[in-house]
Amino acid sequence: MRVLQIIDSLDAGGAERMAVNFYNALSNVENITSFLVVTRKEGILKKELKTSSNYLFLERKRVIDIKAIYALMKFVRAKNITHIHAHGSSYFISSLLKIAIPRLILIWHDHYGNSEFLNERRYSVLKLCSFQFDGIIAVNKKLADWNSKKLNCTNCIQINNFVQLAENTVENVNLEGNQKVKLICVANFRPQKNHLFLLNVFAKLSDKDLSLHLFGKHFNDEYGNRILERVEKMTNVFYYGPKSINREILNQASIGILVSKSEGLPLVLLEYAEAELAVICTDVGECRAVVEDTGIIINSGNEDDLLEAINSYAEDSTKLNSNALEFHQLAKRKFGAEEIIKQSIEFYKRCS
Repeated sequence: MRVLQIIDSLDAGGAERMAVNFYNALSNVENITSFLVVTRKEGILKKELKTSSNYLFLERKRVIDIKAIYALMKFVRAKNITHIHAHGSSYFISSLLKIAIPRLILIWHDHYGNSEFLNERRYSVLKLCSFQFDGIIAVNKKLADWNSKKLNCTNCIQINNFVQLAENTVENVNLEGNQKVKLICVANFRPQKNHLFLLNVFAKLSDKDLSLHLFGKHFNDEYGNRILERVEKMTNVFYYGPKSINREILNQASIGILVSKSEGLPLVLLEYAEAELAVICTDVGECRAVVEDTGIIINSGNEDDLLEAINSYAEDSTKLNSNALEFHQLAKRKFGAEEIIKQSIEFYKRCS
């Protein structure tokens, strides 16, 4: 089996991380050769690739880019690829590839983060392309059910995300401040992630020995600008930009936090677990299924819930450390790379 992961960029997003995780993990599996193609843009996750020998960057400039499509076809034929594992928005170019080379097995991986608002999802092009899908992987049950009902492919399965947290990268970061308890929030600056809500609550904790550390991409839009303006006016809140998150960065914090309005199965929670952080998250998507009773789960947008959760950990180090260890052990059992890769390979075979 020769499996090609396709993703549109290597920016630090959930779908991008999973494409890299699959590429790296499958590289270690006997009788499988792993490949990765990035269509539009390279990024900070490129440094996490275990090898670049089976990697191609297409430099795609437009939706229909004949040069990029031809280069992809040439690569697939030269490497004798058997399976295409397309992540997120890369389904479009992957569908064109399947039309050109019908022997390929095409599996689409749905990482859609707004699973709380599926009624607002635009999917006319996706539905048309889904005629070419041999299988669909969804990161949570809501997405799996939606795909089975809405798309032209009923061979759909839910498979959990998994992490392979780097020990370090070229780009190491020291968290600023000398506060006793450091909270870290890894989330790109999108309204879905609800940073302003988090900052509003944290402002009420200015008398506590706490600091908040934000990592994520700023898209140079109004929402991102509002966040940065607020951060500049606050003490003990620090923004580091988009970084390749590794164990060394996370281990400097005590609490991992995610206050999204909507999620699929957030990879960052698994990264918090891998680094043995206590976690606070909102009850959206698969967050409760990931954390269970090993962390503090709050109602989305409820300031009192978040205040109580942060204070609970800040004032009780025993609870913080106990929950962190329990979450780490739980995630290792449920979201270990070995079991997820095994399930994925079985699905590849089932789609063949």
